[in-house]
Amino acid sequence: MFDRTTALCRRTGLHVATTRRLWVISSRADDLAHHVFFQADEQARHWQGRWPEEEPPAPAQALARPPADPTGALMPVVEMLYFTAVERATRLPVAGVSITTGDGGAHQIGGNVHPDHRGKGYGREAMTAACRLAHRHFGIATLVAACEVANSASMRWLAGCGFAHDGPSRPHVLPNGREIDAQWWTRTDQRARRRCAWLRTLAEATAVTAERQPAGPAVNVRPVAMADQPQPAGPVNVRPAAPDLIR
Repeated sequence: MFDRTTALCRRTGLHVATTRRLWVISSRADDLAHHVFFQADEQARHWQGRWPEEEPPAPAQALARPPADPTGALMPVVEMLYFTAVERATRLPVAGVSITTGDGGAHQIGGNVHPDHRGKGYGREAMTAACRLAHRHFGIATLVAACEVANSASMRWLAGCGFAHDGPSRPHVLPNGREIDAQWWTRTDQRARRRCAWLRTLAEATAVTAERQPAGPAVNVRPVAMADQPQPAGPVNVRPAAPDLIR
């Protein structure tokens, strides 16, 4: 898996991890509409504590482009990494995984699975691949996550991806005011190593984008193709490092 990932990285900056049923792709600009759609249904909003709102339309393109197509590939930024899991048999996007950095510097992982594909093990397959990329390609040694104790599917999901409990569960208030009993998790790889030549910090990526803009007032200076990235799938600013809540 990682030989192919590294080769694609060197040529284009696109990362593709191949699993038994999925391609797990470092997201391209048009993949991000699927991430928003994965977390918009009533069940996902309940577990993540989002206010009811109008469900976004389905993405314009139902199928993902071929996995090696680098069009719109997002510059990998250590503070916000996004991965789209695509079913190899159909090229349908079935899950999304995000890794973001909280105020305390911890790398928080969260994920959502398309409502039509939950219960098939795609979430575990996608997140395991994203974790391996984070550890062995992007050099992130420790990932943190959280989920509601009552959400048995998410508890199994994280345990199945190699996460361990980070202390006892504790109260947490979701964005919509619902108080939950949250379990925190960690996953550490002592052999983590950065191999990606494209990885940048947010500040570095912003500077690169600014250099590419024509002369004149700087407007919306952001990393390449990142303006439409979705927000992390879960709460923020919970203790110094706030893991995303897993759906």
